[in-house]
This record gives sequence, C-alpha cells and structure tokens, in this order.
Amino acid sequence: MDQEFSTADIRLQLARILQGDDFSASAPRRVFLQFIVEETLEGRGARLKGVTLAQTVFGRDETFEQQNDPVVRLEARRLRSDLDRYYAGSGRWDAIRISIPKGGYTPRFEPQETHQPLPLGAAPAAPSSGPSGIKNTLIMAVAALLVATAALAWSQLTPRDQTSALDAPKGPVIAVLPFLHLSEDPKRAYFAQGITQQLTTELVRFRDLWVLPLGTIAQLNSTSSDPQALAQELGAEFVLEGSVMETGETLSIAARLIDLNTGRYIWVRDYETDTTPTEIYATQDKIIQDVVGNLAGKYGILAKKAMETAERKAPNHLDAYDCVLRYYRYQIAIDLRRHPEIKACVEQATRTDPDYAEAWAVLSNLYMQEIRFELGTEPKTSLRNAKHAANRAVELDPESSAAHLMLANIYFALGDITGFKDAGRTALSLNPNSSTALAHYGMRLAFSGAWDEGILLVERAKTLNPVHPNWFSFPEVFSLYNRREYQQVLALLETIDMPDFFWVHLFQAASHGQLGNNKQAQLATEKLLVLKPNLVARASAIIQNWQLSKEFDRHLKQGLRKAGLDLPT
Repeated sequence: MDQEFSTADIRLQLARILQGDDFSASAPRRVFLQFIVEETLEGRGARLKGVTLAQTVFGRDETFEQQNDPVVRLEARRLRSDLDRYYAGSGRWDAIRISIPKGGYTPRFEPQETHQPLPLGAAPAAPSSGPSGIKNTLIMAVAALLVATAALAWSQLTPRDQTSALDAPKGPVIAVLPFLHLSEDPKRAYFAQGITQQLTTELVRFRDLWVLPLGTIAQLNSTSSDPQALAQELGAEFVLEGSVMETGETLSIAARLIDLNTGRYIWVRDYETDTTPTEIYATQDKIIQDVVGNLAGKYGILAKKAMETAERKAPNHLDAYDCVLRYYRYQIAIDLRRHPEIKACVEQATRTDPDYAEAWAVLSNLYMQEIRFELGTEPKTSLRNAKHAANRAVELDPESSAAHLMLANIYFALGDITGFKDAGRTALSLNPNSSTALAHYGMRLAFSGAWDEGILLVERAKTLNPVHPNWFSFPEVFSLYNRREYQQVLALLETIDMPDFFWVHLFQAASHGQLGNNKQAQLATEKLLVLKPNLVARASAIIQNWQLSKEFDRHLKQGLRKAGLDLPT
C-alpha cells in the first residue's frame, strides 16, 4: 500500500467522507468504499477483483459473469464521481485524498494540496441531533454492519474464487443502441437487427472497450432511446446509434457516435446500397469494418481523448491504464528518446496491476524494441524479459489478440517463421478487425518474403483506421525499395511524419544514393548518423533483426554506400 499516512488517519478521512454533505453516494456504494479501504488497510488490496466484489459487496452468487453483468465496473465509476464531487465541495480542504484509479479497485491515499488543511488527527465533526445528523449516524451504523458482514464473507472465499476471472475492460464505456428500422416493409427489420448484433460482437473483441450488453440496455425500456439516461443509469461515455430506411430500390443507413460528456456527435457516416441481397450483405460488412476501424482500438476515436488526458497527467497520478495509453501514443511516431520513460511507466503498471494482460503484452514489445533498435541493453536479457511478459499476457488472458501478437513478434525475431505465423494467425482470428494486429503481422509477413500477402494486410489495417500510426506505411517503403522504385520511396517518405525515427533518413539516404542525388543523399546521411551514430558498424545487425533476405541486405547497403557511408563488406 503506497501511503504516507497512518491507518488511523485514513480511517478518520473515510469517516469524514461518509459524513460529508457533498458525498451523495448510495448506500451500496458507501459499503463499497468502506470495504475496499478496509481491505487495503489490512493488506489485502491486491485481492480486490471484480468477481469477488460482486459476490461480497453487491450480493451476486457464484454464477456471476462480469462480461454480462457490469455492476462492479459501473458502481466503481459512479463512486469515482461521488468522490470527485466530495473533494470539489466540502472535502476540498481535507489533507488526505482517497481515490480509485481507473482499471482497478484498490484505493489510493495521497496528500491533497490545500490552503486550509484540517489536521490529520482531528476527528470529524460530531453529527448533530437534528434529522440530518440522525440520518448520517444511521447510515454509518448500517454501513459498518454491512462491511463487517462483507468482510466475513470475503474471509470465507477460497483462493480460486479470489482470482477466478479477469477484471473488466479498462477503456471507455460504449452503448450500442439497436439501429432503428424506418422502412415500411417489416421484413427488412432483419437488416437493422443484423447490423446491431454484428457491431456489438466486433466491438466486444477489443479489450480496451467496455461494451454494454444489449440485454442490459433493453431492460431500461424508455432509457434505451435516451442517451443521457444511459450515462446516468449505466455509466456510458459514448453511444453508437443508427437507422436504416428503404426508399424504392435504395437502402439508406446512418451511423452516429455521441460523446455523452458533451452531448455532441463526434462521428457520423451515411451509406447507400441497392436492395439486392448481395449488395445488402456487402454493405453490411463494409459498415461493420468502417465503424469498428474508426472507433475501436488504441488508435480509434474512442481512445483518442483518453490518450490526450493520460499525456497531461503528472507521473505520480498515472494508473496502469494511463501507462498503456501512453505506450500507444508513443507508438504513433516511435520517438525512441521516450522509450525509457514509457518502459518505466508500463513496468510500474504491471506492478500496481499484475493481472492486467495488455500491460504485459505491450511491455513485451518495449523489451523487443531494445533489441530491434539497439537501445543499449543486453539482448539476451531483453529477450528473456520479452518472453516472460508475452507469456504472462497469454496466461492472464488467452483470448487477448495483443498477447498472441507479441508472441508472434518474438518468434519472428528468433527466425521461427512457422511459430510466428501460427501465433500471428491466432491474434488475427481473435480480432480480425484490429488494425494494430493486421499491421504488425502484415509487416513481418512481408519482410519474411511474402511481400504481396503482407502488404495487403497492412493496407487493410490502413483502410480500417484512416488515422493509423505513421509506421503503418513502412512496409510499403521496404517493398518499393525492394522493387527499385526509388522515386516512389522518397514520395512516400514525405508523407511519414516521424522526423526523429532513423528509418526515414535511412531510406532517404539509400534511395537518393541509388538515384545519384549526391547532395540530398549527404543531407539524409548526416541526419541518420545523428540518430544512429553506430550505424556503420551495426548496419548488418540492424537489418538482420527484421529477417530480411540476404539480397535485400546487399541491396540496401549498396544504396547506403552510394550515399557516402563507408560500410564494411
């Protein structure tokens, strides 16, 4: 427990919150808060998992499945809001801030900067004898009784019960409303129903989204047509809605994403198709891919705001999910100067949330980058760490596409192309619409010699997500250079906004060298050597890390020599 206060101080702060006029949490959430604080103070914070909390605090039985019943996730989200309101009001002068980091249920106890701090030893004001004071006293008594009962139930749980299931997804909460059928022919209703079901199924594949089950939304009756009620009742942050209307021989389909924090549409698409069965199903598939590709994944619209928020947070306020978001933001341009900072953050994430599979998966890639880009670590140590992290990710979540993808990357680096393809295909089968998985696997598939097949996968990744990271374009750079289309290489490099990534300048130097553009080749070489001072001595190793053929190796070195680099033969 990372605290600098005594247990007594924290219990006094908890009592102050529970009695505070600005703490409007329901009785179950009060029990929830007191329970997780007490468990953490007793050294059992690491056991606070979704399944156990559902059974212990919220009365669910052994049949509870958190993928179908989001009670813990939603109540935790509401409790965070309750605490924020308290600290914005009467708690703004309190010396201790109790918070619940996103992605977990173990509370933090941190000092709060105040202008009029209350002394830590001061007891909360005694309740008045009026109605509100009596009410607070009763709430405290009931809460204490319920927590004692919950603690007894917790102590009787077996170790299997405590760790039997993964925590809920850690990203934004999205509700997929049933697409409205506006056509006169009721037989066309299947199309709207099919789109809704397929969209929900595909979005659920992404571990960084919480997709509210259709059954949960349907139970709200009128709420299902009121986005703001979804925010209040289910904690949704985004709503995906749409409609299908038939006019003559044309079907018009609309899809819209609403940001419930602002109440504004942030993504709108319209589609039209003929009413023939072939066209209908082809359009349905296009809509699914378009919506999922633009919205989901770490580079989709839903993650964009979260990434920006994580980047603005101070290091001591980052939780595990924030660190993973920072990793994906770093991956957009791969500024290797930030690698130590990002690796340290994700390593800390695996310590604070050791069951977070995706943190282990991306940590594996950060270790492999130490080898790929020769960042000064001992390769055997980096490889051992990468293997451990990837295997841990698969162990924690066998259905994680990211975990199997990182295993594939390790097999590739080892030259085990069969193992690479097996693990890569598993990653794609688990999430065929993941642009990240398609790009990683497609790039390495191309480098292994299957240029056409690999490039097609990367192009699909770029189509799925128009705001993809810049590195998605590098497989095409390699392919064009391999085909000796040097002018096209230079034109494509101009579109890649990665000024501090050495691959850009390496291929500029080699292509200008091949074209005899001596001045441009010299400028590119100078920039390259600033970023990679040891390139002359390490060129072969850098190329071999990517399993490229001996012919490609010879061809690339030829261009670099023509650019003025004195590479050993």
